[in-house]
Amino acid sequence: IAGADPTQVTVRDAMSTDVYAVSPDASLDEVAREMASKKYGSAVVVQNQKVVGIFTTVDLANALVSLLETRLGH
Repeated sequence: IAGADPTQVTVRDAMSTDVYAVSPDASLDEVAREMASKKYGSAVVVQNQKVVGIFTTVDLANALVSLLETRLGH
């Protein structure tokens, strides 16, 4: 929205409607692979047609750190 007045632009004007949605039971590796391949910054977590959370790249990084610490014994 180049050149637009930021005080007049709404979230609706700027949001993406093509979202990546996953179930809470989706496997971490599949979600990570899809996020990386499509360069998604987040996945909307949906259960019974209701949003129950959002999984972000920060969440993914924290999960990776936890897995590495467990595997490497740190």
